[in-house]
Amino acid sequence: MDLHPGDRLARRPAGADWLEREFPAGAQEMEADDVSRRSFLKLMGASMALAGFGLSSCRKPEMHLVPFTKSAEWVIPGKSLYYSTAMPRRYGAMPLVVATVDGRPIKIEGNPMHPDSNGATDAFAQASLLDLYDPSRSQRFVHQNKLSDRAAFEKYLAELRPKMTANGGAGLAFLVEETYSPTRERLRAELQKQYPRMRWCVYDPLLSEAQNFSTQISFGDSTRVISQFDKADVILALDSDFLNCGEGDLASIRAFSARRRVREAKDSMNRLYVVESRFTLTGAMADHRLPFPASQIPAITHALATRIATATKDSGLSSVLITLKPPTKTSKYDARWLDEAAADLMSKAGASLVVAGPHQPVVVQLMVYAINSALKNIGTTVLLREMPKRLRSSSILQLASEISAGRVQQLFILGGDPVYNAPRSITLDRKTKQPVDWTELQKLVPDVVRLGQYEDATSALSHWHVPAAHYLESWGDALTPSGTPVAIQPMILPLFGGLSEIDFLWTLLGKPKVEGPQLIQDTFRATAPPGDFDVAWNRFLHDGFASHVVPKNQPPKFNGNSAGGVAHTLWNNEAPPPGKDSPEIVLVASYSMDDGRYINNGWLQEMPDPITKLTWDNAAMMSPAYAHRIGAKDGDLVEVTVTDTAKDPQGKPIRRALVIAALIVPGHADHSVTIPLGYGRKHTGPVGDEAGFNGYLLRTSSNPHFIVADGKAVAKVEVKKVAGSYALSITQEHFSIEGRGLVREATLDHYREDPEFVKKIGGDEELPAKLPTLYSHPPLDAPQQWGMAVDLNTCTGCNACVIACQAENNIPIVGKLQVAHGRVMHWIRIDRYYASAKPFEQDKGEWPENPEMVHEPMMCQHCENAPCETVCPVNATIHSEDGLNVMVYNRCIGTRYCANNCPFKV
Repeated sequence: MDLHPGDRLARRPAGADWLEREFPAGAQEMEADDVSRRSFLKLMGASMALAGFGLSSCRKPEMHLVPFTKSAEWVIPGKSLYYSTAMPRRYGAMPLVVATVDGRPIKIEGNPMHPDSNGATDAFAQASLLDLYDPSRSQRFVHQNKLSDRAAFEKYLAELRPKMTANGGAGLAFLVEETYSPTRERLRAELQKQYPRMRWCVYDPLLSEAQNFSTQISFGDSTRVISQFDKADVILALDSDFLNCGEGDLASIRAFSARRRVREAKDSMNRLYVVESRFTLTGAMADHRLPFPASQIPAITHALATRIATATKDSGLSSVLITLKPPTKTSKYDARWLDEAAADLMSKAGASLVVAGPHQPVVVQLMVYAINSALKNIGTTVLLREMPKRLRSSSILQLASEISAGRVQQLFILGGDPVYNAPRSITLDRKTKQPVDWTELQKLVPDVVRLGQYEDATSALSHWHVPAAHYLESWGDALTPSGTPVAIQPMILPLFGGLSEIDFLWTLLGKPKVEGPQLIQDTFRATAPPGDFDVAWNRFLHDGFASHVVPKNQPPKFNGNSAGGVAHTLWNNEAPPPGKDSPEIVLVASYSMDDGRYINNGWLQEMPDPITKLTWDNAAMMSPAYAHRIGAKDGDLVEVTVTDTAKDPQGKPIRRALVIAALIVPGHADHSVTIPLGYGRKHTGPVGDEAGFNGYLLRTSSNPHFIVADGKAVAKVEVKKVAGSYALSITQEHFSIEGRGLVREATLDHYREDPEFVKKIGGDEELPAKLPTLYSHPPLDAPQQWGMAVDLNTCTGCNACVIACQAENNIPIVGKLQVAHGRVMHWIRIDRYYASAKPFEQDKGEWPENPEMVHEPMMCQHCENAPCETVCPVNATIHSEDGLNVMVYNRCIGTRYCANNCPFKV
């Protein structure tokens, strides 16, 4: 049999050696283990699926085939169609526009028609497209760890329904995530009528009830506080990362950035003061930043409120502070810094804004609302948005208590992964009086049904697992953070036969099966759209939001008496500050993994953290001084131990410990250790299974966001170095500009004096007028000459552009080990540099003291004398006549000379 020439070459010894060099048999990733090439491709399966390798296996082929003689409406092969939709988020949905080609979604952008988005998105929205095509998503119904199907599940529900009806749903409970869906809320009301004794619990590990409760006390029910950053001249953020979309929203980020744009000398800017324990995206943009432990924010808020109350004599603020005694002990801070911040806020009364992080306790929220009231900000920079009234929900703590008491017989878990992220020691066992975790509680429920996108740890302990549909596969609706209804419409049929929450609840109600958007239409009809309903519905889908629903604001009135009573009850002025022998542990959301829901998303795993530039892992972040105190360096393993005041059956204090890699971060508060959550999750897929360290192991219901030895729930907190080290893949280890002028900045006053300062850089005068070259550059004589500029005043370093570029160009991931070797393939990156008033030399191991941070997006610079063009042996990299550095892909043979010769390493 004659062989193909390539096969004959492969069978020769010389050919085999050549193949081994060109296509090595092993690839390494993540934990630096040797794996086969097949396993490496399996790792990147989701990324390749989007690029076109795996789409044919996303769903089973149809048994019948018909010729495509009549195309669907508007479909032209190879042409993109664009549909509006929205991505559900914990604080409200994000309006989007999705490009589809031949019925497949390929790219996500912001909805340019919606004022909250105006065409913008964030990294999570861009990367959610990869989750749609993730082959590790749940693809089957499972009953008692055995394969089942939808018909069997619907039969089970039909048999269960009469039992629940007989007792009014006394043993029925739901555990759901927050989605702000009007249709889900309507179906929940119908369930409540059918099963009046059922329980409805909303849980998200990164949501805090403190802010909602404080808003209710201060301004009334069904109210949401909307911060108007574009109207604020002076802003103070107290442990608030409002420039992070996971904690804030797109509208707030765009509003803040709008006040940072300076086009001419007469323009003005806002001023931002930030108090925080670790560098955040918001802290990186701060004009004045004060590192301070997160657990001590109540103390500094009290000091600020006292200064403002003394100056303004405001009765509302005084009623909150009148019974609050000053803290007996606090961490040291610069009192002059706080004096100047208070004075600046008061000088801009009605045009200032104070915001607190949602994880800060109720007393802090109440004091911040009172401060804004005293500064006359409510009604100007603080709006009180009237939100639709919702049925009351219980917390996961209340649900845990009910389960422990044996009062829950059927538990439906819609989304989430409580076995992974529920607080430890969530309740007490009714018999032993000992703390129990959610894992033990879920085993006590006779019947558990889980709707989830992965067969994870929670599904493993459930009696039924039902695959969940992606938001791009299902009909739905939601509210934006500002309260506008938005449409969620499917771009493609469910690839793996999953159900949406709305489909699930409708099936549970026993209603006839509906097709398409009927349930969403019924909810939309209740908004009373003007004119013909069909026309209004089509406009709703076209625009992506209901423009006829105009959000209403409530009168600007602060209830100081109610707030003062609650503050007096909850205030603790004897809380000890963290110290060198007992630091605080701060648990925060990950900029890449959020709460862990994106753990199997390779794009986000390989996205560098905007502050630390760490990929594929989390770490215990600490200041250089504290790291020196415990003798830790980057990658050294440290043990974090939390000793509770509660005792186990043997009478010994309950201890929780986590061994995690250390990472030194300049600008971090001393005596504070920050651990990003969302890592260490199990049973999710090959990309993220157990990647990083599980910070949830330290989290309890009494200390969900920061842990400090207060003598009440926690007796002691210890952090010590232990034997061993852990390899961290960091994309940028050099953070000093060293006078090279890569980023050029000046104060607003300096810019007004010298608007041309950016054109001056030390060393330029030593360069010749024309650089010598052996390469004759082609003339740039086209009528149009392209250029691009990035406004560093407004860039927050959020990484949305990095993931958008990856999605647009199908850039693959390379894995943890290859990132460590410098082989990350991003076409755009964001460099981060520290600036300090006191000079430091990083090469000598020196760290900057309380530095400022600057972000610099780095992409192809389209150099006029591009070094990548001169070294290409096949002339694949060339210059266009209109000034662009372009690539002729058909010529490229993959030498990588262009990448090696790029001075910007892009």
